[in-house]
Amino acid sequence: MKPTVDVIIPSFNGKYLLEKHLSKVFQYTDFLNKVIVIDNGSTDETIPWLKDNFPKVVVVKNNSNLGFTKPVNQGVAVSKSEYLILLNNDVEPKKDYLKNIFDYFKNEKVFAVSFNENESSWPLVTWRDGKLQFTRGEEKGHPMYSAWASGGSAIFRRSIWNKLGGLNEIYAPFYWEDIGIGYRAWKMGYKIIWDNRSIVYHQHESTAKKINQNFVKLIRQRNELLFTWINITDREMIWSHIRFLVWHCLRHPRYFQVVISALLRLPSNKQDKKFVLSDREVLNLVNKKYE
Repeated sequence: MKPTVDVIIPSFNGKYLLEKHLSKVFQYTDFLNKVIVIDNGSTDETIPWLKDNFPKVVVVKNNSNLGFTKPVNQGVAVSKSEYLILLNNDVEPKKDYLKNIFDYFKNEKVFAVSFNENESSWPLVTWRDGKLQFTRGEEKGHPMYSAWASGGSAIFRRSIWNKLGGLNEIYAPFYWEDIGIGYRAWKMGYKIIWDNRSIVYHQHESTAKKINQNFVKLIRQRNELLFTWINITDREMIWSHIRFLVWHCLRHPRYFQVVISALLRLPSNKQDKKFVLSDREVLNLVNKKYE
């Protein structure tokens, strides 16, 4: 039985990007069922253009710009396919980008596969100085186990996505939500792979650049704290994080604003954590060649 695939693309005033890349999504996506565009209150005629040029596209319309986290969950809610591809509107897939993907999913524990973006790589992850640190992995000649799959260019198994509860909207409007669901997947015993042969071209023309960058920085730092507080359970790592908070706030008093913002965002009810792997076990599994 052939797999079914839905592609989910959040977009805000991104008509010019969809004009560049959407035809390639239709052309190169194997087993395509639906392309779902979540329009975040665009004022650039995105919706009329889609109706005229790509009438098969399913459009979810928001009245304002909700960012990334909630719109992706909205797209998943109207999707019925076995696999979900998340693409930024400035990402163009290349021919045969899914050629090797479904072999990975023969392993029922594989949750997601991240595509190979130009000028990027898989995340090389470590725990250092009280928080999760990551850089771009230098080894790009082989598939790698990855700590998460990019929210802008990756494919996910829907059944595991549902078990994980989708993207945690505590991170809304954007940043760290893909890291959060990926890390949670690993701690629950699933696997994520970065495939060097699955080529997509990311032009980095995202409309996020149009948002106030001070706000963007605050949200990124806030969500980094939320990720740590929600997911890290290792006692020594928690204490190192506390030391980081004290030291960083003393040296950078403005960071108190970030801490307060995160505390106000933290849910009052204790989240159900059905983790089967420890933090250290996860960090020992990622960053390695897939075999």
